[in-house]
Amino acid sequence: MLKKVIISMGFSCLLFAQTSNLFNAGYEEYFRNNLDGAEEAFKKAIEQEGDVALYHLYLGKTYHRKEDEDKAKKSLLEAVRLDSKEKRAYLLLGEIYFDEESFKEAEVYYKKAVELEPTSFDAYFKLGQVYLKFQEPDKAIYNLMKADEIEKDVSWVFFYLGQAYLGKEDKTSAIGAFNRAIMLESNNPLFYYWRGNGYFSSADYNSPNDNDFHSADDYRMSIEFGLSTPACYFMYGNTLLNRGFYHLKTERQNEALDYFETAIVKYKKVLALDSSASNAYNNIGLAYFYLDRIDEAVASYKKAIELEPIIAFFHDNLGDAYYKKSLFDKALSEWSLVYELDPNYVTDGGYFPLPQKSIKEKIREAKRRCQQD
Repeated sequence: MLKKVIISMGFSCLLFAQTSNLFNAGYEEYFRNNLDGAEEAFKKAIEQEGDVALYHLYLGKTYHRKEDEDKAKKSLLEAVRLDSKEKRAYLLLGEIYFDEESFKEAEVYYKKAVELEPTSFDAYFKLGQVYLKFQEPDKAIYNLMKADEIEKDVSWVFFYLGQAYLGKEDKTSAIGAFNRAIMLESNNPLFYYWRGNGYFSSADYNSPNDNDFHSADDYRMSIEFGLSTPACYFMYGNTLLNRGFYHLKTERQNEALDYFETAIVKYKKVLALDSSASNAYNNIGLAYFYLDRIDEAVASYKKAIELEPIIAFFHDNLGDAYYKKSLFDKALSEWSLVYELDPNYVTDGGYFPLPQKSIKEKIREAKRRCQQD
C-alpha cells in the first residue's frame, strides 16, 4: 500500500508522493530518535521497493546521526547517483567531509549544492569557511557576502568575514566585521577573542591614547563569557606585555611595571591550563627581566628551553639575562647556541623596548667581556 507524506525540510515543505509504508515507518522512527529502527525500515524499503534516491538520502542521514560516516557517505553518493539534483545529499556530503577536514572534497559538494540551488545560504556559508581553511580570503569573502545577501544579520557570517579580512591584513575591515558579529550576538566569547586578535594585529598596544587600547578588554570579555583557554590567556598576556614595553619606551615606568606584573598572572594561568606552553615560560621570563627580577627570568627561560630546546630566541633571552647578571661566559654559551641555530638571527627591534643587536654582535661583546674578566 502506498500513501502520500509531507516532509518538512527547513522552512519549506516538500510533498513526496508514492512513498512506501516501510519508508514512512522509517521516517517516523527517524524523528522519534529511534535510529536503529529507522535504519532497519529504510534498508527494507530499499530492498523491497528498489533504489529510490529519497530512501538512500534518509538512510545516509540516519547513518550520519549514528556517526557512521563511511556508511553515510556511501548512501548519500548512491542518492546523487540516482538523482543528480538531490541537493540535500550534496550539502550533507559537504558537511561530513568538512568535519573530517577533507576540505577539497567538501568544496566539490558545496559547489554542487550552490549550482543546484543558487539561493542556498548553507552552501555559501560553508564554502566561505572552506576557503578560510585554504587561506584564500578573497574567495571566502565572496561566498560569505553571498550568504549574507541570502540571509541577513547572521552573526557567524560576520565572524568568519572578520577572519577573512584578517587573512588579507585588512585590520580595519576585520574589526568592523567582528563589531557587527558582537552587535548581533553580544555574549559570544569567540567574537570578543577574535576582535581582540584584530586589535592586537593592528598593534593597538602602541597607541598613545589609552582609550584606543582595546585588545586587553576584548580578551578579558572573552574569558568572562567562558573562553578560559590557554590561547586566550596567552594573547591576554601578550597584549599586556606589549603595552608594558610601549610604556617603557615612552618613559611611563610605573605603568609599564604594572602591566608586566599583570601579564605574568595571565601567563601563569596559561601554564595552569597547559604546563607544556613553552612560550608562556619565555614571556614570563621577559616580564621578570624588565621588572629587574633577573633570577626569576633565568628560571623561566630555562623551563622554556627544557620544553623546546631548539628555539633560538629562548636561548637569546637567557643569554640577555646572564649578561645582565655579568655572567658573561654563560651569556656567550647561550648566544653561541643561537648562532648554531640561526647564524643570521636578529631579534625584532620593534618588539622590545631596548635596542637589539645581531647575534654576531652579541657574541663579540660577550667574548670581549670574558677576556676583561
